[in-house]
Amino acid sequence: MPRFELRLLLWPVFFWFAIGPSVLFGRPPNIVLILSDDQGWNNTEIAMMPGRADSKSDFYLTPNLRRLGESGMIFSQAYAPHPVCSPSRHSIQFGITPAKLKKTTNQGANYPEPFEVKSIPQVLKSAHPEYNAAHFGKWHMHRHPAELGYDASDGRTGNRTGRQLSTDQTKFWPHEDPKRSISITDQAVQFIRHQVETGAPFFLQVSHYAIHLSAEATPESLEKHKARTPGDVHTAYWYAAMIEDLDTAVGRIIDAIDANGLADQTYIFFTSDNGGTARQYPGFNIPLREGKGSYYEGGIRVPFFAKGPGIQPGSYAVAPIVGYDLLSTFVDLAGALKTVPSNVEGGSFKSILLDSGDGGVERPRPGIRFYRQVDSVLIQDDFKLKRTHRTGALELFNLREDLSETVNLAERHPEIARAMLAELADWIDAIDATTPAPLSPRGRRANAAN
Repeated sequence: MPRFELRLLLWPVFFWFAIGPSVLFGRPPNIVLILSDDQGWNNTEIAMMPGRADSKSDFYLTPNLRRLGESGMIFSQAYAPHPVCSPSRHSIQFGITPAKLKKTTNQGANYPEPFEVKSIPQVLKSAHPEYNAAHFGKWHMHRHPAELGYDASDGRTGNRTGRQLSTDQTKFWPHEDPKRSISITDQAVQFIRHQVETGAPFFLQVSHYAIHLSAEATPESLEKHKARTPGDVHTAYWYAAMIEDLDTAVGRIIDAIDANGLADQTYIFFTSDNGGTARQYPGFNIPLREGKGSYYEGGIRVPFFAKGPGIQPGSYAVAPIVGYDLLSTFVDLAGALKTVPSNVEGGSFKSILLDSGDGGVERPRPGIRFYRQVDSVLIQDDFKLKRTHRTGALELFNLREDLSETVNLAERHPEIARAMLAELADWIDAIDATTPAPLSPRGRRANAAN
């Protein structure tokens, strides 16, 4: 075949991967982000790392998350931006680290951002004004969703909104709408159906209250899992009931997309706002170290699935990604990466999605970075450096070889530790992370200890 004809045949393929399948057909894609609360990395029935049995649950049942992973891509090394709720949610929304936003504890929800920021829907709409946007579920942020470009929402909700105690004051609370998983999904499904009628592309974020705090599940789920034989690592039947109720809600979103003929123009993402609560459910993050509130892997490594046009079913991605990459990725999928604000710290992983999991993420600064008053972290290539500020102690781990962070390599590889520490210090100085945040309305420093 002549070389010129071969180029003509290959050009549509290159074009497809360059701009994305949905944009190719003349409209930006629909994007759905489902966010769970306090869900551990291996709290699903699908392995987060291929061939590694301890990267999935030995007790919890999540058939819909398994369906999501098997029909899309599983990210083995995905991180929440922070090990507690509100900082992660702000970071995801603006594509900026909690440290730069000066929201390094949950008190950050009480005060405005220190500089101009743009949310996911605002950036999407700046490129494609026809986008409609909705948020349902736990918000836990300072500004109202309407101020950030959401056309529909259930308001400025927080943890208490999702806790609905039954009149049956037993140890566990059976509930017909546990953690509002049913009612917020009802709202989401209604929004999807309405967008089909309007024909407009949409961004939908469904932020579940599950599996945070109190144990709430449907009576049917509680009875089902109470009768099952627990696993060796995961044993709490009430947690299994909660996570299956969450999984059922996820399945309803997938079904709504499919039933309304939107699968070929919709990307669905699922992740958690931070790692699992090891104090509440001891040992359930194994093989990861510690849990929510910690910068060890158990506190920040989270489940992450993505499906949509151009994503190879059942594929795995090993490149590290983080929640503050989502804004850039969504905008890139919409074909408008140039509209991402200059102060955004995340990068796009669109190329990973559309290239069977290969490739990496280009960010303004390489690696993934975390900072708060207590400690700071840099994850780069296979290594993770953690510095404790009070003592100056350094911990260096090779995450590829030591997922459980058991062997500190700082003294064995001082040159790697020094280089990573210098990069971390330069970033902390550049974003002025150590300067205290403004006073919250309660009169306390917003970055004071929780």
